[in-house]
Amino acid sequence: MEHFYLLIMNNKKEVFFLVGPTCTGKSKVAIELVKKYPFEVINMDASTVYKDLDIGTDKPRKEILAQYAHHMIDIIDPDQTFNVNSYCKTVEVIINQIISKGKIPLIVGGTMMYFNRLLHGIDVLPERDNDEREFIYYLKNAYDIRTIHNCLKFIDAHSYDRINPNDSQRIERALEVYLITGRPMSSFFTDHKTVDNNFINKVIFLFPKNRSSYHKKIQQRTTKIFNDGLIREVVELKKKYHINSQSQSMKSIGYRQTMEYLDGKISEAQLYEKCLYATRQLAKRQMTWMRKYKPDLEINIDHKSFVEIVDDIETNLHFG
Repeated sequence: MEHFYLLIMNNKKEVFFLVGPTCTGKSKVAIELVKKYPFEVINMDASTVYKDLDIGTDKPRKEILAQYAHHMIDIIDPDQTFNVNSYCKTVEVIINQIISKGKIPLIVGGTMMYFNRLLHGIDVLPERDNDEREFIYYLKNAYDIRTIHNCLKFIDAHSYDRINPNDSQRIERALEVYLITGRPMSSFFTDHKTVDNNFINKVIFLFPKNRSSYHKKIQQRTTKIFNDGLIREVVELKKKYHINSQSQSMKSIGYRQTMEYLDGKISEAQLYEKCLYATRQLAKRQMTWMRKYKPDLEINIDHKSFVEIVDDIETNLHFG
């Protein structure tokens, strides 16, 4: 504890990142840290920013959010759009607010695009354009997504190589950026400013090593969200908001597949299997991203309780 107050007195602006793939207990570890140290949590998840997306995102319970300071949760309606630039601009303000109170930002999550942007920076991408989106929807209906992906080969070869041919959301965004600006999206990834060059970033990775036990956790999470009422939640979202399968919020895992089910495209059994598979694929992509970085601390979470993980953090980063 003393280490933290020395940091504050010396005016050193430390920002902690707690990063891991889905189903690794990041939120629970964060709460254990907040109980002991003057942290405030900043959420780094592209789905929990949306109001009423609770079950499918496994959002922290209302009483937890009320008891412990969390930022960037429930900030926009599901029929609104939100991107990496909006996220980072807002987080920069929040970081400074937290530090001004004599507390320490703890950025927690697994959306690696947000993480990369906060650490390495990118140029500001253009805002979404409704006319161009309508044209892209027309292309999606006229051609399959792999054909559209192949178009990137000629207008943005870097994005063509970087984006998975099945990742429709990023393919559409790359095409949209080119249509709006005449520039490939990859040309925007040139500004290496972080949110604040005065910050000292401390990065902690939670990494599962045992594939079998980790896949069991993913299956348990998937079963839980169905038992808790994922389908009912999406039905209520459709009643409350102007959303459809093309809404950005409904591109999230669990919600995208449930929209397919409600549209009569898949059975309930297929819905569960598709959610399980998509979650495993997400975890695989997240861990691939993580391997590109050198964190200050990487913790093998296999067979460890949340308290034991916190002990590892305290011991290795010397602030216990």
